[in-house]
Amino acid sequence: MSNNFNILEFAGLSKDRPWELSQPLPTDLRAVITTEQYPTLEDVGKKIATYVGESIEAQEIQSIDKDCIWTMRVRLDGMPTDFVLWIEPLADTLKEEVEIDAGWVLALQTVLDTSDPLTHFSNLMRLLAGADLCVHSIYDVPTGRWFPRQVLEKVFLQSAFESPEEVLWITRLVEAPSDGDPEDRWAWITTHGLTRCGRMELEMLGVPAVLSTEAIQLIDGLAALTLESPLPSAGQVISLGPQIIASVMPCEQAIQLLDEAMPGDEARTVPSVAIVSSDGSSVYPLDALNNLRTGEIAVAKTLRYTQRKASIARDQWDLLIRAAQHIGSSEHATCMVQVPWSNVDDEDAPREYLWFRIVEVKDRTVVGELAHKPQYATDLPERHREDMHPDDITDWLLMTPVGPMGPDDAEAIDEFLTQFTS
Repeated sequence: MSNNFNILEFAGLSKDRPWELSQPLPTDLRAVITTEQYPTLEDVGKKIATYVGESIEAQEIQSIDKDCIWTMRVRLDGMPTDFVLWIEPLADTLKEEVEIDAGWVLALQTVLDTSDPLTHFSNLMRLLAGADLCVHSIYDVPTGRWFPRQVLEKVFLQSAFESPEEVLWITRLVEAPSDGDPEDRWAWITTHGLTRCGRMELEMLGVPAVLSTEAIQLIDGLAALTLESPLPSAGQVISLGPQIIASVMPCEQAIQLLDEAMPGDEARTVPSVAIVSSDGSSVYPLDALNNLRTGEIAVAKTLRYTQRKASIARDQWDLLIRAAQHIGSSEHATCMVQVPWSNVDDEDAPREYLWFRIVEVKDRTVVGELAHKPQYATDLPERHREDMHPDDITDWLLMTPVGPMGPDDAEAIDEFLTQFTS
């Protein structure tokens, strides 16, 4: 087994930066605070300083909106950029939406560090949710996503692992015509949030609605990859996995390829780029989406995603061992482990992630049997078996009649094992 292959380099992603912004768009957060009286500037400053454990640099500045009660600029050691905080009344519509009777909005605005927007964003969320400010929920303006208190606790405060990349953006789907049958509709898929990371938003236009799930998978995968390596120039082929190739095109050019019934021809308010076929002849990558639909291949993951998943999987190794021992050789459930693999005889060979079915447990080691045909590691025989330790894997799954469960689903797995009889 080899772990030194870089999928980003193999994918052909360019070192040039034609689709990145000279200045990222602002990040705006709105924290709903459940106090009857608004917190004063001094009180917020003290609570932030208490949370970070050191003094902060804060300065009251002039408010730009008449609804702002006070506004201050804050500088913290460890934060790449300053941020602005202000207090404003909680609108009645928001009270209804978050289901509270009284409260205030603590707003934050800043610009994310484009070299590591995920860490920067996570630290801001952790600051707002962790300081003793009575935060009920946080609204992320660029994505339109609400983070309720329980999600803030789970994702940003209690987890021993870094936040998933997907908190930085949201992917939305529009279908048309709205009165047409599903098989006669066209989909327009767009990201919202990448511009605050210094990247153009991604779009896919003219997609048959029956392929919208695969289109979202491809866009989400590529969105994450752009945070680690820039998109190539227009027309250059991008390989995002076995038989998943595409290219990019300026949106204004891609719109010209749309038929009248297809959504997405309106004016853009933020910079974006379209994902099209590898040769640029089609407004969407049909072959790539059809290959994804087979379920036999997947879009390449970032190194950060893989490392995060591997850390969680290894942390929950004992749960996997217990599940494998409990299930045994049942026909109704099975345990799978994912292992990075490359041809050790060829240093330039691409690495792929292979799934092995657990067929035996030896103390804290498992024996896995190859569960599918590899795309690149063709030297492996059918049903190849391998002894595996926690450090060998990047993920694991428990396949059940109610769907797959992974390391993030510890409570659900415990409940399943309690009810399971082979």
